[in-house]
Amino acid sequence: MAQIYHEALHPMGNLGIQISMAALESPHIPMHWHDTMEILFCLNGSVTICIDQETLTLSRNQLIVFDSRIVHSIHSNSKLYMFLCIHVNKKQLSGYVPDLDLYSIWCRPVPLDDPRSTQYIHLCQLAHDLTRINIEEKSTSAMRSDGTVLLMLADLIQYFSVHTLPENTRRQKQSNDVLREIIAYVNNHYKDSLTLDDMARQTGFSREYFCRFFKQHMGITFLRYVNEVRISHAGRLLSDTDLSISEIMQESGFTNQTLFNRLFKEIYGMTPRQARISSPTDKYI
Repeated sequence: MAQIYHEALHPMGNLGIQISMAALESPHIPMHWHDTMEILFCLNGSVTICIDQETLTLSRNQLIVFDSRIVHSIHSNSKLYMFLCIHVNKKQLSGYVPDLDLYSIWCRPVPLDDPRSTQYIHLCQLAHDLTRINIEEKSTSAMRSDGTVLLMLADLIQYFSVHTLPENTRRQKQSNDVLREIIAYVNNHYKDSLTLDDMARQTGFSREYFCRFFKQHMGITFLRYVNEVRISHAGRLLSDTDLSISEIMQESGFTNQTLFNRLFKEIYGMTPRQARISSPTDKYI
């Protein structure tokens, strides 16, 4: 999977809060998730985010929340997209809210006429303050950081959450466990030939049920997901190695040159050859 560069500013401590400054080293991060809740605050440029089969734009000074185990992808047209990244282990905050795992947090950029716009703007201001606190690196930065994140979480729970029933949470966890297995398998075997029949056997589903299950939970077909994972590896290899384009295609698991070229241009906005010309390692086919 494409990598994200993180510079840890405040490691995960007793409260289960970790704060870092991060940058995308690849403009495309395929569908993935985290065990922890993730809050992204955009510091420059803008990115396209796909989440819950919805596509939206996150711009400078806006934030978005990915609740734990929520599948999402990130695509940036900027060469270096920087953001503040906050990871929160909800279980470690059970001392404040005992059933915090039953709260589904849903926070996206909202227009000014939205009833929650005031609360959303306040969240963005807190994220801006958090960025400044960590850049200053004072002796009290860790205390102020935790306090600021707790204020953000309190607002998220109060204004941007829905309390779910335990049985619904258990069903969702079961589905997430299956998806986690699929995603891990693809990331370990993307170079191999991955067929629907193989994955159906891997999960114990029928071929037809596997296709429906994956599309319902991921928003894209399984074959599309596999190719997005492969193309993200191709983009990294093209910028970080001097392999030829044909070698990169093979190393990424593609066997069809036309599909490789078409998908690469769709994701990165240019052909592999154009991307190679603009990269520091100029080796052609």
